[in-house]
Parts: sequence; structure tokens; C-alpha cells
Amino acid sequence: MEEYSAMPTRRTVTRADVELVHWTWPGAEPTALLLHGIGNYGRYWDLFADAVDGRLALIAPDARGHGESGRPASAYAPEDFVADAMAVLDARGIERAVVVGHSMGGLHSIHLASRHPERVRALVIVDAGPEPLPEGSERARRLLTERPARFASRAQARAYFERTSPGYVDAVYRNRLEWALREEDDGLVWRSDQRALEQIMSGRAAPSDRWAALARISCPTLVVRGTRSNVLSAEVARRMVASLPRGSLLELDAGHNVALDQPARLAEAVIGMASTADEHF
Repeated sequence: MEEYSAMPTRRTVTRADVELVHWTWPGAEPTALLLHGIGNYGRYWDLFADAVDGRLALIAPDARGHGESGRPASAYAPEDFVADAMAVLDARGIERAVVVGHSMGGLHSIHLASRHPERVRALVIVDAGPEPLPEGSERARRLLTERPARFASRAQARAYFERTSPGYVDAVYRNRLEWALREEDDGLVWRSDQRALEQIMSGRAAPSDRWAALARISCPTLVVRGTRSNVLSAEVARRMVASLPRGSLLELDAGHNVALDQPARLAEAVIGMASTADEHF
């Protein structure tokens, strides 16, 4: 295995004329593919990667319309994101990955595992489900559609993050300042594209399609729920596990952003799933 570095390598691949930026951390096999939520970016997983500490190799794409990846005018359906994830795996020569998806990325991971079972060793769905709680959906809509277009300074942006998402450690806010925003001459603007966010929110799959996709998954699957989540209810999480032939549930003391609240606990869970999956190959 390559020597572990806390700083990932920036790589790119182009699919359907869209450049897909992805970040790789070296580590032991198997590789974990990390899919972030709406409005986020691949480096969202930095704290998680630090906790993994080279015990797995990691790949974290910036989803199209997010981070440093391309921003096409359209093509933001779940199948577009799944095809992008496959292109990233192919570019890195990964035949089978442990797939970890949070929120929007969790929903995409369900579709990936159901459509391409030969590419998924194990699946970890982090605080995402076929039927999100209304309060979580409304909060996401409000934050993504009513956010300020720009900030005059880093201090102003930091104050906004602390006000809208209180209670995180300092490292989380520093990560947000570095990767959620980019600097322009007259301030800081969002890396995620507003048109892309609106298309994603308006083009989500129906709950019945999500449940059907979940039922087709055959690999070992862990559903992770934050006990303070406003997105995934305990009842839906239990139904998800019951619908999976090899499903299990882990509840952690966290809000919706489990990887930010509990990066070490989530890292241990993903490493455990990778070990369990290895027993079947």
C-alpha cells in the first residue's frame, strides 16, 4: 500500500463532455467510493478520511454541478450521477468498491448498487432513505435556494455557516470555507451551481422507485442514521433494513451530517463493512 497522506490527490476524468473532479487518498484495499450530498463537494469527506487513516483507499468525487466538476446546463437525473460514479471507478481501475453515500449521494448509491451489483462489494447508506422527513427536505430547500449569492469576506461567510449550521467543531467550518466557496475579486461565491441544485431538487425519483431500487440490492448493506436527523426517521430506517436481504442498521449520536458529527465512528463502521464484504470474495 502507498504511504497514507492526509492530503488527497486531485484527479479528473471526462464523461459526456463533463469534467469530473475526484479526490483520492491512498490506502489498503478495498477502495471506498464516497458520494456527497446536495450542495456539498468531495472534500466534505476530509474528516472521515483522517479517521480512516489509510486503512482503506478512498475516492471522493465532486458531483457534477458541485465543487470543481463541470456544470452542464442539464442532465442532473439520478442516472447521470450513477454514470459519473461508474466513470470515476473505471478511470481509477476499480472493479468493485465499497460505496458510501450521504444524503443525495446515499440515494444515488442505492441506484448504483441496484443497477450495477457487480461493481459494489458493500454499501453504506448514510442518513438517506426513500421517504425523507418533510422538515429536512424543507430545510435543505431553504438553505439551497435562499442562500446569499456571495459573501464580502471569509469572516462574513464563517458567520453564515455558524448561524445556519451551528454546533460543529472548528475543522468543519474551516473545511466549508475552503471547499464550499471559491474566491472572486469582490468576495466569495458558491462552488455548487444554483441551476444544478434546482434541477436536482425538482427531478428527484419518486419514493416508490427508490423503494424498488433498494429491494434489488443484494450486497451487504449498512444503513446509518443520525439519532438527531431531520431527514431519515427511525421508522423508515427500520423498513429499509427489513427490505434488504443483507441489511443492518447503525444509529449514531449525530444530526444529518453523520460524517461531520461522528467521523471516527462512521470510519470504523465502513472499515467493518469492507472486512465483512471481503469474506464473500
